[in-house]
Amino acid sequence: MRILIAQDEAFNFIYRANVDALRQIGDVSFFSPLHDKELPQCDLLYLPGGYPELFLDELKANHNICRQINNFVEQGGRVLAECGGFMYLCRDIDGVEMCNVFPFSATMENSRLHLGYREKNGAKGHEFHYSDIKESYELVNIYKNVIAGYTHWYWAETGFETLWSELSKR
Repeated sequence: MRILIAQDEAFNFIYRANVDALRQIGDVSFFSPLHDKELPQCDLLYLPGGYPELFLDELKANHNICRQINNFVEQGGRVLAECGGFMYLCRDIDGVEMCNVFPFSATMENSRLHLGYREKNGAKGHEFHYSDIKESYELVNIYKNVIAGYTHWYWAETGFETLWSELSKR
C-alpha cells in the first residue's frame, strides 16, 4: 500500500508512533500541500493536524493540489484527515477556498479553545483547536472513503486498519 502524508509548515502535528504504525502496513512518503504542484500517487492519503489557517494565501495559491485531492476523493481514494487536515478538506477557511470535500466553513472567528479526550467505537484520541465549523458537524465526518474530524486519533497500539474500521462504523 502506498501511503502519502501531508507534512510542511501548515501540516505538522502528527504522532510519530502513528507514522511508524503506517510503515507497518505500507510504503510511507510525504508531500507538501503548500509547495508541491502535483499530488503523488497513493492508496491512502493522511492529512494530519497543523495550522492551515496561518497559510491561507499559500494554500489557496496552490489550487492544483486542492483540485487533485478533491478528484482523489471523488474517485474513491481513502483519506484520513485530522484537525487542520479536516479544515483543509472543508469548503473554505474564513472565506478562503480550500478542497471543498465537505460542505463546511471553518472559521477562526470568536476562536476559543476546544480541548479534551474523545472516543468513538473504541477508537481514542484528543482535540486541541481554536477554530470551529460554522455548520453542524459530527465527531467523525464520513464522505465516500474519507474519514475526517477535529480529533487526533492515536492508533499505534491498535493499528491503522482497526482504527479505520472503528471510525467508519455508523
